[in-house]
Amino acid sequence: MERLAIDGGAAVRSNKPRMLENDIFEQEELDALMEVARQKKLRRAEVTLEYEKAIADYFGVKHAIAVSSGTTALHIALAAFGIGPGDEVIVSPYTFVASDTCVLEQNAIPIFADVDPRYLTLDPADVERKITKRTKAIIPVHILGTPVDMDPLMELARKHNLWVLEDCAQAPGATYHGKRVGTIGHVGTFSTISGKITSTGEGGFVTTNDDDLFEKMWGYQDFARKRSLGMASKFHWGLPCTNYRITNLQAAIGLQQMRRIDALLAKRDANARYLTNRLQNVPGIQVLPKPAWGERVYYYYAIRIQPEMLGSDMLNFAVALAAEGIYDLSYLGTSRWIIPQHMQPLFVNKTGYGGTKCPFECPWYDGHVEYGPGLCPEAERACEQVFWLSSVNPLLQVQDLDDIATAVEKVANAFVDKKRAGIPIHYATNDQRDKIEFMERVYQK
Repeated sequence: MERLAIDGGAAVRSNKPRMLENDIFEQEELDALMEVARQKKLRRAEVTLEYEKAIADYFGVKHAIAVSSGTTALHIALAAFGIGPGDEVIVSPYTFVASDTCVLEQNAIPIFADVDPRYLTLDPADVERKITKRTKAIIPVHILGTPVDMDPLMELARKHNLWVLEDCAQAPGATYHGKRVGTIGHVGTFSTISGKITSTGEGGFVTTNDDDLFEKMWGYQDFARKRSLGMASKFHWGLPCTNYRITNLQAAIGLQQMRRIDALLAKRDANARYLTNRLQNVPGIQVLPKPAWGERVYYYYAIRIQPEMLGSDMLNFAVALAAEGIYDLSYLGTSRWIIPQHMQPLFVNKTGYGGTKCPFECPWYDGHVEYGPGLCPEAERACEQVFWLSSVNPLLQVQDLDDIATAVEKVANAFVDKKRAGIPIHYATNDQRDKIEFMERVYQK
């Protein structure tokens, strides 16, 4: 058994630069940025329109709107749907919080449905169980770049007259039965924050084929103005106002990113396939399966830990990998270490606006909702076993990928050997456990 670095052995990766999740920013992006600056058209202008056309053309939709973030993209879609106080929206517990808090932005109630244990996407059977007379929409999340099984959800939407908002923040380019995700539901939303498949630093966009939803979303991202009125709309506000506009500077970068998106996706896919080939037979590790209904893309590469084979939990595994030089323990407090959304303090404590419990408990809502452990057991299990191992961004070299795979092989084999020998594994410190276990204490309070 090769001695682990945490036990005093040599690290797999030492004296090498840290593997960063840098964005692709080439001379083309810089030139486009400088051209906008020279024209002194920094806010939303012609380049933004060109960017939106490139998005619409790539996805094969009638309309695209570039906005300030993936979070605001979600918000304007729900606003366009007419979601409001007293309504329920079915959401995923295995995602980033924005996929769920967008519902609260409309004073509506997030209802969590569990995920499929294989793909970590919404389980249509549990979605159906959670539908009530108050349900108005479903938000499937194509997590990690894996397309959701959309047909059953769209059938439920037709049956119950529901809106479907696809959260594609991690999945631009993924397909479902040949159709790009973001074009199947009524609206698709995307994020272009740093680290995503295409990046504008901060930013996002929506896609739709619905003319009415397009006009409404356009208004919601620009102070509720009416696009059809042009400049006259400056003085015709008829709705609560928001400003979610993207800048021309960001759009200039985004346009160059859309022009190279296929190359970015191809490199990410090649990196992911390389890791899969190295890791698919490692004991105690499962690579995540590809769905039969479509082609996934790779925002991030995750593996599933099998604690019963390794004789330890995911946290000890992460600490041992960090000692080998290929994992950053600062991720324990970030979105790279997922905690079920229904166990977040926001939902458990029903933290509402202005120190109230609204919209969870208010006169407009005639239902009752409680959040906490046991609500979505598959999502809870996934959060204890699915390990977000590494970005597969195009800047990674073969040596980087080899270091990642070698470290996983080394740690997994050592853990299996330790279990066979009856050697307990206690690498994680109390402080490290506190970072991921505080939810239980919050809930118990």
